[in-house]
Amino acid sequence: MPPSTTTTTAATTLTTQAAELGTLLAHHPLAVWAIGMLAAALLGLAGLAALRCVQRHRPVLPPVPPMRAHGTLLAAMGVSACTWVLAGAAMADLAASGRPGGPWGALDDALAAGLQVQTPTAVLQLFSALTHLGDTGVLTALTATVTLVLWQRQQRLLATGWLVAMAGNGALTRVLKNLFERVRPEHLHGIAQAEGFSFPSGHSSASMVAYAMLAYLATRQLTRPWHAPAVATAGVLIFTTGWSRAVLQVHYASDVLAGWLLGGTWMLCTVLIIESLRGWRTPAPGRARA
Repeated sequence: MPPSTTTTTAATTLTTQAAELGTLLAHHPLAVWAIGMLAAALLGLAGLAALRCVQRHRPVLPPVPPMRAHGTLLAAMGVSACTWVLAGAAMADLAASGRPGGPWGALDDALAAGLQVQTPTAVLQLFSALTHLGDTGVLTALTATVTLVLWQRQQRLLATGWLVAMAGNGALTRVLKNLFERVRPEHLHGIAQAEGFSFPSGHSSASMVAYAMLAYLATRQLTRPWHAPAVATAGVLIFTTGWSRAVLQVHYASDVLAGWLLGGTWMLCTVLIIESLRGWRTPAPGRARA
């Protein structure tokens, strides 16, 4: 069999399997939600455990001198740039494969079509309420509240980083929506409405930044017993918001995934810059890092 024929057959098989997966997911929206929340919480806890392992084996360092602090900042910026290159490539590939004929396109269409004809009204109403976790109004109020609290606690750097994370993600999402210009799936149930372009999902990216940043702030401002619950809760809220957009059929699954990718990358780069500005040093026992 010629290589081109083999490649075509493999691509066709992958597309078919993706469509079957989309149909399966559409049959069980509540089960997917439950499994996804658990997986997101466990993933966050695994990341927290890995971070603690690194911190436990890191030597105690004095405050970083100015010249070394500049080097640390430049290194963080370099890592951030590389991260953006990888994330950009992944997002472009996701957008391309989400077109008709691609594997993500097959999954997107099958999931949206299945949810459209099978999802009970009660389930749609449930996710219509949950999707407000990523609404602009809710996150704007959250942004203002957290900024005020951090400012009152004299945490100027964290407050600034939080503001940059939230505002920057919103700007990036708008730019990418206008760049890709993907049309939203049909959502004829009338329970939820959405306007504008679809890729990436703004609710998904915003909830990723907001709740992941809150978990990061919790590890910096709260005592250790609060860290794991904060991280697990963030994972649950992030997945819930993203999945609600797919269940309500106002976004394709690939829109949601792209939103998580965008928000996660922006949040990670913001934290890297914050940490480089704070300096890599270990605080005195019992004291939270600013």
